[in-house]
Amino acid sequence: MAKPPPVQQGFDQAKLYLWVKALEGKVNNLLREVDLLKNDFITKNNQLRKDFKTMNEDTLKIKHEQEQTLQKMNLIIKELKKTAGIEEVTTLKKYMEFWNPMSFVTQKDLNRAIEARATEKHKYTKGN
Repeated sequence: MAKPPPVQQGFDQAKLYLWVKALEGKVNNLLREVDLLKNDFITKNNQLRKDFKTMNEDTLKIKHEQEQTLQKMNLIIKELKKTAGIEEVTTLKKYMEFWNPMSFVTQKDLNRAIEARATEKHKYTKGN
């Protein structure tokens, strides 16, 4: 029987060099990709921080405006509480209808009526 050829135990230096160069290229590619990812992450992180800061400022502005609106509403409510209610207005309406101020006499009208009456009386007394 024939013996199998002996297996080489060592690597050829040329093959080892090519293998190390190939690994070095792959590592360099991976490092570039990691740098790209890192820079992209930093850029997006900075943008998110800016967006978050803007959102916080907007939220504070909205809260401030809401507070001002609540203060104005409270002021309006206080002012409305000072105004007459429906019962008071109804009572005033009843009195206005009862008194009927449109039939009131002015001072001028009263003076004219008194003078006319006095003149009429004076004519009547002179005639008798």
